[in-house]
Amino acid sequence: MIHKLKSILPLIGATCLVFPGIATADQGSDFLCDATQASDNELPMLSKSCPIGDGLWGRKPSKQEGLFWIQCGVFNQPLALAKAKALYDQISSDVWMKPENKGYRCLIGPYKMHSEAAKDLAAVKKQSAYKQSFIREVDGKPKQAEPKKVAKVTTKPAPKPVPKVKPQPKLSPKPVAKPIPAPIMKQTNGDSPLSIRRTAELRGNTYSVVYAVDNKQFYMEHELPWNRMDYPQATEACSSVGMQLATEQQWKTLIDSRVMERDKWPMHLPYWGLDKKGLFTSGKVNQLKGTSLLNVMCVK
Repeated sequence: MIHKLKSILPLIGATCLVFPGIATADQGSDFLCDATQASDNELPMLSKSCPIGDGLWGRKPSKQEGLFWIQCGVFNQPLALAKAKALYDQISSDVWMKPENKGYRCLIGPYKMHSEAAKDLAAVKKQSAYKQSFIREVDGKPKQAEPKKVAKVTTKPAPKPVPKVKPQPKLSPKPVAKPIPAPIMKQTNGDSPLSIRRTAELRGNTYSVVYAVDNKQFYMEHELPWNRMDYPQATEACSSVGMQLATEQQWKTLIDSRVMERDKWPMHLPYWGLDKKGLFTSGKVNQLKGTSLLNVMCVK
């Protein structure tokens, strides 16, 4: 079994990484967090602005599906990576530090389901150093403005004229993804096998998430390891299977199809797009440096 600690160390390296949180069905937008890791001997550090919500302290969450963190403590100094090894043996997610005005907060996650966070919390609390750990829930719903009071009208309103019905333009339907078998391919310029983990056909294009077996830079999602490559590695991987990185329009087509959520594609981190574009699952597209380690999806 691959030790879970390996899933985070190669994830960021000494670079800066931006990753989206998980958007629930009721949230209008998702959460974006910056994370950095100074060296392979330190835990990654979330930005101060990263939303971590409020502590539940044993209370039931507002919804079972949303965005959750486990708070594993507050320390004067960042938790040493060696001490975090005991946590990685118990959890299905990753350990992060978050700087506060006084000290550093230890967090595990993020989790999309409260049940997943609760399962890991039970395991974490068995360790004496983390008995006070608890779950935090991020409330992503915007506050609604209170409706204005309208005085009652006692007079009978005049009948409304029947509006003329204008012909509506035909709307092009949203793309529907057609799953296709995922064959195993091999790189043409090396000995490392390259497999296709997820694939779908949309509007005449084939979308495939590739995985290099010998690539040691990966993280865990949906109980599977997923590669994280820099831009040159991602470009080479797609080229080796006769494909290329996605354009912004191709990315939009994939997002609109919602095939990623339905078929459990990796979504915790952005994907590489052409011209060093970072393609976020929220639909946003940012210009990034080629050194960031992101998901790899190829299109043909």
